Amino acid sequence: METPVKNGTPDAEAPARIVSMDQFRGYAIFGMIMVNYLGNFGVMPETFRHHDHGMSYADLIAPLFIFVAGMGFRLSFLRRLEKDGAVRTALAALRRFSVLILVGIVLYGPAPENWRNWWDALVDIGFAGILALPVIARGAGVRAGLAAVWLALYQALHTLTGYGAWTMTHSIDGGPLGILPWAAIFLFGTIAHDIASSGDTRRLLPKIALWGLALCAAGWLLKFEWPGVKAEWPFTQRGMTAPYPLYAAGLCFLSYLPFYLLCDVGGWRIPHLSVLGMNPLVIYIVQQALGDMHGTIIPESSGPAAALAGFAGFYLICYAVAWKLHRDRIIIKL
Repeated sequence: METPVKNGTPDAEAPARIVSMDQFRGYAIFGMIMVNYLGNFGVMPETFRHHDHGMSYADLIAPLFIFVAGMGFRLSFLRRLEKDGAVRTALAALRRFSVLILVGIVLYGPAPENWRNWWDALVDIGFAGILALPVIARGAGVRAGLAAVWLALYQALHTLTGYGAWTMTHSIDGGPLGILPWAAIFLFGTIAHDIASSGDTRRLLPKIALWGLALCAAGWLLKFEWPGVKAEWPFTQRGMTAPYPLYAAGLCFLSYLPFYLLCDVGGWRIPHLSVLGMNPLVIYIVQQALGDMHGTIIPESSGPAAALAGFAGFYLICYAVAWKLHRDRIIIKL
C-alpha cells in the first residue's frame, strides 16, 4: 500500500484533480453506507433494499461504485503511463487488482465453501480492472467495443447454458462469470473519464447525456421480447443479464451530470463527499466491519427513529475515519 508523507506539501507538478469525480466517488460511498445500513430495517422503504429483479436505489450503488472505479483507473493509468511506460504501468495495475481480489475474498469470507458469495464489489472491481487492462490506453471506441464483447459473451452463456438458472439461485451479482458485465460497466466509466477530463463544457454536457440516454435505451430495448428473434431477457442484478448493466451504466452517466454542473462549472462542493471519496477502500472495509456487528446493537426490527439514529452513528464513525485520513493527508491504496 502507498501512503503519502503526512503533512507533506503537494507536488507542484501533480495534475489538478477533477473535483466532480472526487465528489461523485464520495456520493457512491455515501450511498453505499446508507443502503447497506438502512436496508437491514424492515421499516425502511423497499428502495433501500436489493432485489432479484428490477432496480431499486440500492441496486444502483454497486454499478456507481464500479463505474467511478473505471473513471479513476483511466485517470491514474494515463498519468503513470507517461512516467513509467506501458509495461511497468500495466504490471503495477495487474498487481493492484490482484491484491484487491484477495482483499475482497478475505473480507467476504475466505472459506472455500463460501466461494459463491465472493462475487461482491471488491472482487468484481479487481477482475473488471484486469479485463479492461488490455485496452485501457486505447480509444473510446475500442473500449466500448470490448464492453460490448463482454456483455454479449456473458449473455450467450447465461441464455444458452444452465448458468443463468444456476446463478439466480446459487450466487450473487452474476456469480463467477458476472465479472464480464461488471467489466463492461467499468469500461464505460473509463469513457466517462475521457469526457469529463476534456474540459470542453459545450460538448461535455451533450456527450454525457447522449451516452447515458443511449445506454439506458439499449438496456430497455434488450429487455423486451423481439418476436422471432429472442425471448424477453430478465432485468436483474443478481443475474446481470445485458439489459441490466447497460441500463445501470446509462444511469451512471446521467448521475454524473449534476456533479459536473455543480462542482466543475458552478464551483460548489457538497459537504463530506470529497472527504468520503478520498479513501474508498478504507471506508468500504470500515462500513463492512461495522455492518457485521450492527444487529447486536440495534435490532433490525426497530422502528424508524431507532434505525435513523443508528444510521447517524454508523455514518459518523465512517466519516470520522475518512476525515482523520483526509486531515492527515493520507491516501491508502493498493
